Amino acid sequence: MPLNLAQTAISALKIGENALTAIYSGIIRVYPNEVTVSIDGANASSQSGTPGQPMNPFIYVVTPSNVSNYGWTDAQIAAATLTGLPAGFTATFSASGGLGAQSGTWTITTTDNNFPNTDTSITVASLTSTISETTWGSIQISFSGGAWPSTTLTRSNFVGLSVGASVSQDSIHYQPVGTLISSTGSLVGSVTSGQPSTSVTAGGTNSYVASITANYTIQGIGTANSSVSITGGIGGTFGARAPIMEINGPPFTENPTTNIQCYLKVGWNSTQSTAIDYRVRWWAWTDFTGGTYSRYDFAQQSPLSVISPTPGQGNSFYQYYAGSGSGSYTINIQTNIGISGNTWASDPSSRPGGASVSTSWNWT
Repeated sequence: MPLNLAQTAISALKIGENALTAIYSGIIRVYPNEVTVSIDGANASSQSGTPGQPMNPFIYVVTPSNVSNYGWTDAQIAAATLTGLPAGFTATFSASGGLGAQSGTWTITTTDNNFPNTDTSITVASLTSTISETTWGSIQISFSGGAWPSTTLTRSNFVGLSVGASVSQDSIHYQPVGTLISSTGSLVGSVTSGQPSTSVTAGGTNSYVASITANYTIQGIGTANSSVSITGGIGGTFGARAPIMEINGPPFTENPTTNIQCYLKVGWNSTQSTAIDYRVRWWAWTDFTGGTYSRYDFAQQSPLSVISPTPGQGNSFYQYYAGSGSGSYTINIQTNIGISGNTWASDPSSRPGGASVSTSWNWT
C-alpha cells in the first residue's frame, strides 16, 4: 500500500538500503522501486519489475461452452469483452483453431504496457469473458464412380453457411504433360442419397485433370451425409502453350571458345494466350569430347517463366570449365512435354530420352 509521508513534495527517500520513488498526485505517495504482478488459473504466471518499465503480457485462455457444437464467428471474436480486470489493465482477444477445436486467448497487460506502481494480482475467478457463440455442423460427402477413386470428405461450418468439396481424377487419368482439357463434355455429378447439394459442377477446363465440386448449406448440429455419383467424361483436349527453347550462343564470333559456355532462352512466350501447363520442366546440359568429363548439367528448372520472345532478350548465360585439352561440345535443351500424366504424377522429375534442341561448338 502507498504511504502518505508528507503534505509537501518529496523527490526521493532512502530507508535503509531500499530506494523509494515519490509519485505526486495531490498528496505525496511513495512506492517501492519493484512491484510484482501475477495471474492465477491454468496459465498462472508472475513477473516483477520497476514501475514504468515494460511488462510482458499475461495470458488467459478460454474455449466455447461446447467445442463440439459451438464456435465463434469473426464478428463474434471482434466483439468479445473481458470484464473484472484491475484498474489500469486492458485485454485483447484472438482465436485459433478450426471448428471443433477453437481456442481463444485474452492477452492482458496495462494500458501503457508498463509495470504498474503497486503489486497487482489478477484473479481469474473475478474475470468475465463474454463472447457470443453460434452453433455449427458438418457434412460428410462420399464421391464415387467413373475414373474417380472412392473418396469421402468432411466439411464443417456455422449453421446456415456454405461448404464445398472437390475431387479430381486418379493420377492414372491425368493428361500427358503439355496437353490440357478443352471441355468437361458429358462429365456430371449428382447426389444419389443423403442431404441434397446446392450445386454439383464439373471442372477442369484448361487443366490437366478433371474435377467434380459439390456445394452444400450446413443445416444443423452434428454431421449429415451425402453421396455423389460421378458419370461421363471430358469432352476434348488441346496442346498447351509450347515454350520457347533457344540456344543463342553458340555460335560465337570466335571459334573455338574458352571453356564450355552458352546463352540459353527457355520460357513461355509472353505474347501468346494459350493456356499454360505448369507441369512442364526443362533441363540443359553439355556433352563434350577431349575434356575431363563426358557430361555437365547446367540447369534443371521448373516452373518456366513467362518471357519476351524478342531476340536478344531473356537469355541466361552458363559456363563450365571442362579441364585441360581441346575438343568440341554440344549444348542440349530438353523438356518433359509428352510424358504420360501418370509418369509425371509418380515422379515430376521424369523426362523422355533425347534433347529437344541441340547445337555444337569447339572449345579450348
